[in-house]
Amino acid sequence: MRPDTWTSPDLSEQVAVVTGASRGIGRGIAEVLGSCGATVYVVARTGLDEVAAAIDSLGGTGVPAPADLRDDTAIDALFERVRQEQGRLDVLVNNAVAWADDGPDHDADSKPWLMQPPWFAPRSWWDSNFDVGVRSHALVTNAAASLFVEGHRGIVVFTSERQPELAGMQEFVMDLRATAVERMAFLYSLHLRPHGVSSILLYPGFSRTEAIQQSFDRRDNYFDGWTEADFVARTASTQYAGRAVAALAADPSTIERTGQLLTSHDVATIHGFTDISGEQPDPL
Repeated sequence: MRPDTWTSPDLSEQVAVVTGASRGIGRGIAEVLGSCGATVYVVARTGLDEVAAAIDSLGGTGVPAPADLRDDTAIDALFERVRQEQGRLDVLVNNAVAWADDGPDHDADSKPWLMQPPWFAPRSWWDSNFDVGVRSHALVTNAAASLFVEGHRGIVVFTSERQPELAGMQEFVMDLRATAVERMAFLYSLHLRPHGVSSILLYPGFSRTEAIQQSFDRRDNYFDGWTEADFVARTASTQYAGRAVAALAADPSTIERTGQLLTSHDVATIHGFTDISGEQPDPL
């Protein structure tokens, strides 16, 4: 294993909101921002006290902010709370998606329609991706916008699957969601850049979320023939995306990349850090 290369930027004066923060990529991002000293509002429906406590132990300030992002009033209340308690916002990470409502994330054994034509998917699969994962991203960003505009600074990060190079390589609904979120990040960049605020689409790549780790441990069909070394080599930690967000948030020149799609590997290459393994996994 190569040495881990990472120097935490100082985000001690920054306030962040991370949606979908109770587990997976969202939790990894929230914890890394906290380890850089940020005050992090961790948003999900449940399971936030543990994440907030972990952020506190890492040197940041974790603030549990339970909210159902299908509830418009809950979104408005969240950002009014941030305004009242902090008076500023520097980082917003739109990461929430309701995949768990239809079984474990990316688990083809619990979601057999992932490998089948779109008419096999339950109707709830569309809602899981678009109600929380597209619509919620727009409403959350709109509710946060006045804080960013008043501060003349900040970054909005959208995490997403990557739009495939060839149609049909990705499951139907996930392809459409990725396409919509990529376009959303670009369109927001046009409106936010005049206020000094960046809008970036971050593709974390295939990451070792809790659900993916459990799927590998069970040796589900997708992982047939994979060794432990294969699994580590072909995946990234959830902290890799967190390091990417922290590096982008700390870099004033990020505004020059607004509107772009970046992978965690892209950001690692630009800023000279590795994943916790000491490698720079490239999802492409």
